Amino acid sequence: MAGFLRYTLVTVLVLVIARPSHCLTKPTSVKLVHNGYTGVVVAIHHEEPESRELIDELKAAFTGASSYMYRATKQRAYFEEVMILIPDTWQDKPEYQSPKNATFEGADVIVAPRNPRFAPSDSLPPYPHTKHYEGCGKQAVHIHLTSDFMLNDNTEQFFGDKGRILVHEWAHYRWGLFDENQDPVSDPNSESFYYSVESDTWEPARCPRGYDQVPLAFDSGKYRPCNGDRIVGYEKGCVSIPKRSQSKISSSIMSGYTIIDEIIDFCDVNDHNKEAPHKHHKVCGTKSNWEILGNHEDFKDSNPPRKVADTTPTFTLARSQPIRVVLVSDSSGSMSDENRIKKLSSASQDFLLNIAVDGSYIGLVDFDSEGRVLSHLTRIDSFEERSRLAGLIVTVADGGTCIARGLEAALQILSADGEPPAGGLILLMTDGKDACDDADETERMGRRVVEENVVVDSLTISTDADPKLIGISKATGGRSYHQSDDEGSTGLHDAFVGTMTSGVKIRNRRVEIYRESSSYAPDEMKSISVFIDETVGKGTVFEFSYLVDYSSPVLSVEVKTPSGVTYGSDYSDYKVDDTFKEVSVKFPAAEPGAWTFTVTNLYNLDLDIWSKVYTYPSQDNSDPITATSKLSGSMIDFANGEPLTAFAEVVKGFYPVIRAKVIALIERPPDASGVSYPPVEMELYDNGAGADITKDDGIYSRYFTNFTGIGFYGIRMNIESTEDTVILDGSVRQPSSYAQAFVDPDDLLAGNIPTIDGEPILLPGMPVPELQGSPAPQFTRGISGGSNQVTETPPNWQPGDDVFAPNKITDLRVTSAFYQNRTVILEFTAPGDDLDTGGASYYVIRMGTSAAELQANYNSSTQVDDDTILMGNTSSPGLFGDHQLFILTVPMPEGRAVVSYTFAMHAVDEEDNQGEMSNIAHATLRKYIPSAPKNPVAQNPVALWVILGLAVAVLLAAFLALAAHHSLNLGK
Repeated sequence: MAGFLRYTLVTVLVLVIARPSHCLTKPTSVKLVHNGYTGVVVAIHHEEPESRELIDELKAAFTGASSYMYRATKQRAYFEEVMILIPDTWQDKPEYQSPKNATFEGADVIVAPRNPRFAPSDSLPPYPHTKHYEGCGKQAVHIHLTSDFMLNDNTEQFFGDKGRILVHEWAHYRWGLFDENQDPVSDPNSESFYYSVESDTWEPARCPRGYDQVPLAFDSGKYRPCNGDRIVGYEKGCVSIPKRSQSKISSSIMSGYTIIDEIIDFCDVNDHNKEAPHKHHKVCGTKSNWEILGNHEDFKDSNPPRKVADTTPTFTLARSQPIRVVLVSDSSGSMSDENRIKKLSSASQDFLLNIAVDGSYIGLVDFDSEGRVLSHLTRIDSFEERSRLAGLIVTVADGGTCIARGLEAALQILSADGEPPAGGLILLMTDGKDACDDADETERMGRRVVEENVVVDSLTISTDADPKLIGISKATGGRSYHQSDDEGSTGLHDAFVGTMTSGVKIRNRRVEIYRESSSYAPDEMKSISVFIDETVGKGTVFEFSYLVDYSSPVLSVEVKTPSGVTYGSDYSDYKVDDTFKEVSVKFPAAEPGAWTFTVTNLYNLDLDIWSKVYTYPSQDNSDPITATSKLSGSMIDFANGEPLTAFAEVVKGFYPVIRAKVIALIERPPDASGVSYPPVEMELYDNGAGADITKDDGIYSRYFTNFTGIGFYGIRMNIESTEDTVILDGSVRQPSSYAQAFVDPDDLLAGNIPTIDGEPILLPGMPVPELQGSPAPQFTRGISGGSNQVTETPPNWQPGDDVFAPNKITDLRVTSAFYQNRTVILEFTAPGDDLDTGGASYYVIRMGTSAAELQANYNSSTQVDDDTILMGNTSSPGLFGDHQLFILTVPMPEGRAVVSYTFAMHAVDEEDNQGEMSNIAHATLRKYIPSAPKNPVAQNPVALWVILGLAVAVLLAAFLALAAHHSLNLGK
């Protein structure tokens, strides 16, 4: 890819060690150099029908976006080079170039089937959205467009210019900005208006102030003017609809209405509305867009404003190509320790026999102090070819270690016959320190690999492996894995499986159901159950590998089907391969349900056995349930308090799978004294709290803080369904990151609500569709999370030291506020002790009269006294993830008909580590709340009795709460 990461390898290594990681372990080639973005990849999904019009629309959108971005960033950024990656399902053409190292999985923008989490119905163009794993200022995963959105005639009518929308989404993706408008999804209690202390009026909840707008309410299928005004406020459900033409504002692009011609800027400190409650303030505090942009690596110390005469991007059309992988295996003397060479050769042979995808090209390199080509690129298309390659794997270890020689041999293979090496993948596997005769040789070779646009995935075998491997992988956009000498480590297997994911269609991928490495005593028997669901089952294999040479059977295996049939050694597809030391039991089509396999060690000594269950999608035209994972970085700056964040995404095609159980197992290195530590298990959550950004989007997240010292941390994840697991495959609630449809308020008042195929388009104020889906089948999955590296620890730190504060509370919200009894109800999700693990020691809640004042003077703001808390206890926090509710009384100045307060809080642990200030929640207590013109209660006596009953219940609950609080006080 043109200009891909051409920094020297030594520079890359220094940067990632010297500062915290700011991006996911996701390959990206985007750079901003001299104000121009290069390396931008737009990938079209293989299911999209071939369409020249789609390509033309993408070019037009990026061309428009480039000039709009250049203006919006004050001449600091535009799109200079964009690659459009054509799927291999489209006909090849002479104009299509090599994709180099670009893949669909690593693309910055994808054009793919809709994700129903972001599309309210089939009849409407699905909104573009950005998939976020991390928070404010952090790069996201990708921008998701659909061909329907790009080609639909209604798109620009209701959403505006596609280029402007693309800049809105790029701000989400690249710079980690969030929306500056009402968000009824992440905060169902949010209102379109808020009471401003600064102006003493009711203002729209967006940035900046000054929009020309009309307050409207959606009532009985149509819009009408809201009751109320800026002085007394508006009725519940009133929304602010901007006018098509604006006279006083030019921002904000993140408010969502880029269809308005006058909106051409991001909010800055001069026009930023710090008070408005919206998603951006929830995630980023009260900082303006430009305060985030100014600290982003794209602009902080580089790319000052520059005159650019033409911001039209240069477009390259490239077509996906077959996978080319070169295995580069260390056979130096140290690989004889701990059976490493046997483990590596066994896993390599398994890769060649069972994992490599038909149609892929595989080359083999062996290295010690010299590199040797064992096989040039060979197309995998028969069992005979697989067996021939497997027979070439080196099984004897001897000699020194020179990583450069292995990389050099791999580049030789990828460059054979004059072919460009770009786009090839090297899997580099070693256990030792680099010891080339020329100390700079590997550094030079690393630079060459980067310049050739070759991706290097690295596998460190043992804690003694050279740490520069991760630096090479990071520089090339590759992933890192770790295989420890512990019996349960599966890093070798994970690395080999990982080579066959990027660039392989989901419906052709091997789906990992289970993998585990464990030790069996003589005659020991273990039984394991796994679920094979209806989305998979074709070509199911139960496979067991071992390392010993023995003339008699080493182990026996029985597999029991869901219907109770047991298959053993007399089954025709029960195979024992003494050459490659493997027992396998294969089923052409596995019935859905719970399968149980039983393994017995027949050897006379302890035996390490690798157990694997894998399968393939059951239908060619239906996506399986799959899981993928990423880490917050391949190198963690633990010395400066940075944790590791693990992410897992569970989907069926593009349908999120929510409420599954995701367990991460983290292998840890020995401490400085050589003391070993067992792996740590932790559950990842999709609850919108802690490390998780958005609830119920199929992305599960968690911080890891239980470090043991310098070294490699390998991560694998096991996913299983629960009785509550749901696939979001229907009409669902919209998320917060979307482009808002726009209709002029005058048209809405005139009753002109546009429809598509007879269905009204979804507009502000309309009821938000409920989160819906189908119950998921019972399933299990096993995936790798890769590995990361800690290179330095805090001064005088020892394992077990408490250096992490409770996590920031990001979902503090006011769910009710009552003028008559001066009460406010606060709700939030409990933080942990160490970020999102355990429980904090106590809470500190503070209040102010405005968001700006509370943000600026948080530590000196009024602390909520326990005597004003009617329900809840600041000294007794719940465990992370628990729902927390506090009922407070607040002062009511005499003669005030409207009183507004802001609340924020933090948690403190037992070591007095204080968490960050939470998001700010707004409470407005009104003596008079305008009501809708018609009172349905007066026309419905049944509803009146129901409401009266509810009122009595609320009063009774309040009385009981007060009594309980009084009794608690008496007991102190």
